[in-house]
Amino acid sequence: MSSYFGLFQFGLLASFGFAALTALVSLAVYPLVRQRLIVLAPAQRSNILLVWLLAPAFIGLLFTLLCFMPSFFSLLGVVQDHCNVHDDHLHFCLIHPPLPVDNMISWALIIILGGVVVIFAGIYTLDLVRAYHFHKSLMMTSRYHDEHDIHVVECSRLLAISVGVYRMRVFISKRLMQILTSKQLDVVLAHEQAHSRRKDVLRHLVGRTLSFAHIPCLRRHLLADMDLACEQACDEVAANRIDDRLYVADTIVFIERLFSKQQLPFTALSITGSNINQRVESLLLEPAAYVPAYRAYVLIGAILLIASFASVDGLHHQTESIFGLLTR
Repeated sequence: MSSYFGLFQFGLLASFGFAALTALVSLAVYPLVRQRLIVLAPAQRSNILLVWLLAPAFIGLLFTLLCFMPSFFSLLGVVQDHCNVHDDHLHFCLIHPPLPVDNMISWALIIILGGVVVIFAGIYTLDLVRAYHFHKSLMMTSRYHDEHDIHVVECSRLLAISVGVYRMRVFISKRLMQILTSKQLDVVLAHEQAHSRRKDVLRHLVGRTLSFAHIPCLRRHLLADMDLACEQACDEVAANRIDDRLYVADTIVFIERLFSKQQLPFTALSITGSNINQRVESLLLEPAAYVPAYRAYVLIGAILLIASFASVDGLHHQTESIFGLLTR
């Protein structure tokens, strides 16, 4: 049992190390490619930014699993047990798991990683509890409007938001519906319903939760850029529905002037969210074409996967060497 605890201990360290390395590379690369991302269609950009947010955690886990491949293939009988050839160093291996270590550096890294996970879990638990109560209060003070598929909130506040994680609902205050023209209301409905169809709250929840391994300053920029991309994508849906980009821009500015600053839970999105100036400027330009690049993504992914498997032995032995230095 103690041996497999050691394997778990080194697995955490490996994941943390690979994730940290990916985060550092990302910190250096993102400023260089950000201008290229900005010119992409918002829907495409939001997908790329979500993948970027998940990259350190995903790559950390993937590379750790790749480190286990030599011993996994040995268990299957595909290759010879490599540990019999190299028996003079620490083994990061399923067949010969390493013993736990009491090295101060390794334990410090594990405590830091555990602390980050606990802090994030605590923050998100509190946020989800607040969001649940907020959603519940909206449901209790609203009535369903069949014609528009929305919930009309009986309150004096001006409100237009999409709430929920997977199954999103659109809430609009009765007072705002009285102020807006029918065409302005169509813009708001198109925008908020686009959030629901795109599952943007779920996108933000996944992005915020699994981006913990990023350097904090870059994480904030990535989340802000993804938030803007999501809002612009919904603006484009509204512009296509109304067939008047200038009118959508005017409506966003009009509503922004009506609304006071409101603090919403992260499970709620509003048409007044993110950078209004950039959204309006984007609507005044011709829309960027969404160029499907799935084949290119699949090809790049396949090449990276093949290259990763081809370098499994080197990755495995280098990781063992680094662990050997940490345990001296």
